[in-house]
Amino acid sequence: MGSGCSQHSVGYDYNYAIGLYETALRSTCVLPDVGIDESLLKYSGVNSNAALQAYSNELVNSVPGLIEKLGSSLGSFTSIPNAVGLGALVISMIMEICLMTSAQQREDSYSMLRRVFGEEKASGVRDTMSEYLKRHHVFINNDQRLREEIRRLEVQLSGHLTILRNSLLHDGQMSSRGFKIWVNGASFHILMLIHEARLNVRAGKRASDYVGSVRTVISLYMWDLESLLEKYKTYKISTTELRPKQFILCGGWNCASKPINCYIKDTEKHNCEIYHEQWPDKPCNGCDMKEFYIYHMFSKYKPISSLRSHFSNFKNNINSVINQHDDFTLPTSHHSF
Repeated sequence: MGSGCSQHSVGYDYNYAIGLYETALRSTCVLPDVGIDESLLKYSGVNSNAALQAYSNELVNSVPGLIEKLGSSLGSFTSIPNAVGLGALVISMIMEICLMTSAQQREDSYSMLRRVFGEEKASGVRDTMSEYLKRHHVFINNDQRLREEIRRLEVQLSGHLTILRNSLLHDGQMSSRGFKIWVNGASFHILMLIHEARLNVRAGKRASDYVGSVRTVISLYMWDLESLLEKYKTYKISTTELRPKQFILCGGWNCASKPINCYIKDTEKHNCEIYHEQWPDKPCNGCDMKEFYIYHMFSKYKPISSLRSHFSNFKNNINSVINQHDDFTLPTSHHSF
């Protein structure tokens, strides 16, 4: 598993390692935040238009004045073409902006970028994604200009993702934040390529002209993901601390220490340390126990374990999503606000 520990090492207990992981699940501050963002998950599948319509209906029924704000933000158009995939994601973000106050908009218009990048400001990936979201909004009803913007910015994003991948794999820069930025940036890049192909098909090109190249990009990202996951696993072993808390038992002239709890800590995070009830004669520290605790995390913790399936779903659904062109129609109010 990377550092030479054996499952049969002295002190290893499979059930105890699972117990450590289950304790971590109950206080997730010690678990890494590296999953695909909820917005990318919602709008990357074959049901993205339905998800957008459901989100729109929910907001219209609960937010007075939203329709007027949304109409103003989208100009004079009442129907938006290609409201699927990346198109659906952008429309959902326009809705989010309509809900914000002026002060919130100045701070950061896109909640997805806040969730993915956090305090990371000096990021070419962030800058390119932010620029693309803005340009898509501007040219939401101009397919030709939007195709030009996608082509320009997807090349730029691809370059930034390559630089980030190399820094994580080869330059000793691996971190949870960097890994999260890469997986979300790669997912966003695939959505860009799919939307470019979608617009070209709408303009009369054949979908088969684009399916192969997009599939190739997805395959390359899946290979990169395997290398990054292995590197990230080694990194998380190095940032995880398992240590017993001892108390002293004395009888007569003899005293002995006995562990009562196993503390779990992720050194990437501050002020987060949880404890797992110590089993008798089961040491919680040591190479083998820590490595298998991380093994369970990577195989069972959904934000990590679902990464492979997220990219393979792109690959499996590529024909379907490229040929989707559903519109989004501005909702009408059924209520008097």
